[in-house]
Amino acid sequence: MLDRPERIAFFVAACLGPVVWGVMFALFVLVQTPSGGLPLPVAEIPYLEITLLSIFVSSAVAFLVEALVRQFLYSRLLKIYKVISNPDKYRSALLADAEEIGKVEMEVRSWAQRTSTEVVSLQARDDVRREFIANLSHELRTPIFNIQGYILTLLDGVKEGKTRKEYLKKANRNVERMIRLLQDMDVLARLESNKLLLNQEVYSLKEQIEDALEQMSDRLSQSEIRVICDFDKDGEYAVRADPERMDQVLLNLISNAIKYSREEDGAMLKISLQDADKYFNIIIEDNGIGIAKEDLTRVFERFYRADRSRTHTKKISGTGLGLAIVKHIIEAHGHSIKVTSSQGVGTAFSFSITKA
Repeated sequence: MLDRPERIAFFVAACLGPVVWGVMFALFVLVQTPSGGLPLPVAEIPYLEITLLSIFVSSAVAFLVEALVRQFLYSRLLKIYKVISNPDKYRSALLADAEEIGKVEMEVRSWAQRTSTEVVSLQARDDVRREFIANLSHELRTPIFNIQGYILTLLDGVKEGKTRKEYLKKANRNVERMIRLLQDMDVLARLESNKLLLNQEVYSLKEQIEDALEQMSDRLSQSEIRVICDFDKDGEYAVRADPERMDQVLLNLISNAIKYSREEDGAMLKISLQDADKYFNIIIEDNGIGIAKEDLTRVFERFYRADRSRTHTKKISGTGLGLAIVKHIIEAHGHSIKVTSSQGVGTAFSFSITKA
C-alpha cells in the first residue's frame, strides 16, 4: 500500500501525464508545420515517442514533488512522532523550548505591568498636581479677598479712627496668614527636595514637650482641654535631632488636636513617651471628632483637610500644610509617622526619635 508522499506523486503523475503529452504533441506539430497546418499523415506522427517522453517528464516532476513533500512535511511529522514515542530522549529540548517560551511570556507580562503602572502613576501625579493648584488657589484667595475688602472700605472713607485701626489690624492678620503660607510652602519644598539641612544636636525631649505645651497653654485653656503627660517628669529623655524642626512637629500636632477637639466637656490631649531600645516613641492622642477611615491615607497630603466632608462648627484655621511638613521632618530624621483614628472616638499620631 502506498504511503502518503507516494500517493501524492502518483496523483501528480496521473494528472500531469495527459497535459505533458498534449503539450509535446502540439510542439511537434508546430515544429514540423510552421504554418500551423497538419499536412503530415496520421501514420507518420510518432505517437509512441511522444507518449514515452511525456511519461518520463511527468514522472520526473511527480518524484520531485514527492521529494519536496517528504522534506517539508513528512520529515517533520516523523520528528514529532519520535518525540512523542520517546519523550525521555527529547525531554531536555522540550524543556528548553518551554523555558524559553516561559521567559518570553514573563517578559511580555512584566512589560505590560510596568507600562500599566507607569500610566496609572502619571494619571495620579496629574490628579495631585491639579488638586494642589486648586487648593493653593483656594488658600490664597480667602486672605486676598479679605485684604481687598478692608482696603476698599478704608478707601471709601471710614472716618472713625477706631474702625480704621480695626480694619488695618484685620488686613494685617490676613497678610500674616499669606506670609505663613508662603513660608510653609518654602519649608515643604525644601523638605521634599532634600535641600533642608538638619542641625541635629543632643537635648531633652521632655523639656521640649513641656515648652511646646507652654506655648499652646492659652489655646488649651480656651478650648478647656485637659492635658495628660504620660512620662516620668524626672526622666532625662535625651535625644539627638533638630530641635527647631521637632518644635514644628510637636506644635503642629498639638495645634491639630486643639482644632479637632470635641466641643462638649471632657476634651483631652495625652502625650506619651515610651522607651524602645534605641528610640523614644512619642504618641500624641486626643478624644476629638476623629478622622473617617477613607481620609486616613490622605491626612499627610498638602492642603488636605479631613473635616471637609463633615459638619464641624469650629472655625478651622491654618495653612493646611502642617501635617505634610510634620511627615517630611520625621522622614528627614530617618523615621516615619503613623496615624490611627475613629470618628467620634479620637486620633493618635505616633513617631520615633533617636536616643542620644
